[in-house]
Amino acid sequence: MIRFNRSTRQPLGRWQALMACVLMLLVLKVPDARAQADIDALIRAAKAEGQLMFYSAPVENVAKRLADAFNAKYGINARFVRLVSNTLLQRYSAEAEAGNIAAELFINAGNAPAFEAEALKKGWIMRITDANLPVVRSGEFPARFNKGASAVAQVTPWVMAINTDKVKGPDVPRTWLDILKPQFQGQIILPDPAASDAYAEFWAPILQAHGEKFFTELRALNPRRYGQGAQAGQALAAGEGSIFIPLTAQRAALDRARGAPVDAVMPEDATGVEMQLLMTASAKAKYPNAARLFANYLLSPEGNRIFNDDPGTISIYDTTRLPKRYVSPSPESLRIKDQLPRLLGFK
Repeated sequence: MIRFNRSTRQPLGRWQALMACVLMLLVLKVPDARAQADIDALIRAAKAEGQLMFYSAPVENVAKRLADAFNAKYGINARFVRLVSNTLLQRYSAEAEAGNIAAELFINAGNAPAFEAEALKKGWIMRITDANLPVVRSGEFPARFNKGASAVAQVTPWVMAINTDKVKGPDVPRTWLDILKPQFQGQIILPDPAASDAYAEFWAPILQAHGEKFFTELRALNPRRYGQGAQAGQALAAGEGSIFIPLTAQRAALDRARGAPVDAVMPEDATGVEMQLLMTASAKAKYPNAARLFANYLLSPEGNRIFNDDPGTISIYDTTRLPKRYVSPSPESLRIKDQLPRLLGFK
C-alpha cells in the first residue's frame, strides 16, 4: 500500500511510512495502557480491604465456584450467603432500612428490576454505569446486557420439560400451544406461580401473545398443581405427569444428569431467567473497592465463563444458544403476578 503526504499528496518515503505506522500503533496502545493502569489501581485498593460479602440467588455451588476462583486470582476473601430471590431482597431491604447493609453486592433474578427504582431512590445501591468498572468502561462488557442500574451476568432460558418415558417422537410438543392438545389431559405439571416472581416473567409473554383463552384451555386439561418447583420436578421424574412448565434449562439439565427421564424442549419464542448483578452504594459498602473488583471479574469473559460453567446456563459472551426469538423478561410482567393464581387454577 502506498502512503501519501497529506500536504503535498506525494508518496511518503519508506522511513516516513514506517514512522507513521509506529505512531499509529502507539496511539492505539494508549487506551490499553490506561485500562491496565485502572485495573492495577483497583486491584491494589481491593487487596488493601481484603474481603467482601455478596448475596447470591443461584445454587450454592455456583456462588462457591465463583468466589473460589476470585480468591485464587486476587487473594481476596469473597464470602457469600445463598438465598432464594424474594428472601434475598427482603433481607437486603431490612438491612438497608436499619442502616447496616452486610453485602457489598448481590446476584438476583425475578423482581430485581422492580426493586431497583426504590433502592436507587433511597440511595441503597448505585448504578452499574456509575461504578467505574474497567470492563464496562472499556466497552468489553456487551452493551445489550447493561441495564443501567444492574448488569445481566447469566441467562437461563425457560423451557418445557418432558418425561421421556411418557412422551416420545411426534408427540413431543414444540411450541407453547402444543401443550394444549387433548392427549395431555391430566398430564401437565404446574408449580405455584406465587412461589417466585420469576414465574410472572415467564407467563407474561404467553398471556400477551395468546390471551386468556390459552389459560382457559390449559385449566380445562386439569393440570397437576404443586406448591414448589422442586416438588413439581420430582413429580415429573416419577412419572406423575408428562410435561412440566415452566422449568429452567439449567434445572432440566441437572435432573437429566442425575439419571431422571427428563429432557428439555426450548420453543423458539422463549424468555428466560436473567441473573442480575446489583451493587451497594459505595458510601454504604464496607469494602467498596473489593466489591468493584469482584463485579469487574464477574462481568469479564473469564469470570463470566466460570459463573456459567453449568449445562443450561448461557454466558453473556456467547449467546448463540439462546432461542431464536428470545426476549428479555420485562419489568412490566410483574403486573400480572396477582392474576396468575386464578389464570392457572390455583385459586
